[in-house]
Amino acid sequence: MTPSIFIARLLGPVLVIIGLGLLVEGETFRVMAGDFLRSSALVYLSGLIALVAGLAILNLHHVWVGDWRVLITIFGWLALIGGIMRLLATSFVQRVGESVIAHQRWPIAGAVVTIGLGAFLSLKGYQAVWDVGRRASSHRASATKSSDAIASRSAKRPRRKPAARSGHSS
Repeated sequence: MTPSIFIARLLGPVLVIIGLGLLVEGETFRVMAGDFLRSSALVYLSGLIALVAGLAILNLHHVWVGDWRVLITIFGWLALIGGIMRLLATSFVQRVGESVIAHQRWPIAGAVVTIGLGAFLSLKGYQAVWDVGRRASSHRASATKSSDAIASRSAKRPRRKPAARSGHSS
């Protein structure tokens, strides 16, 4: 399994679940975000976690290509930068965060983006599994067809009787 697929399989489902939580419990998330932002210790701790996560992603996956895998690299950079900001500018992050969650549509917009990104990464991460399963079932079907064809040909062919031996025994 490539690092791109591994990371997509981790991030994709987590983002979908977070997005669904935002969609279903938007006001609860708004309250939790406010509580979180009022705690400098939590902001700092989350910065440390984001810093480590960003560094882990970038050490495993630093790919700048023109396909879906670049999203994982961008996610790694965003986590790294977000972690650095929370560690070095905690009060600034708290002020920006408070202004973001003050908007009434924040949970819905966040949910749509998070679910979309998570679904896309999940699709890309698990697509190889689905493709292998599809190829395996296709291979089994074609193998069954070919063995049925061989059996059908042999069933139609009349059996030859063994030739009588000529010669006398003494």
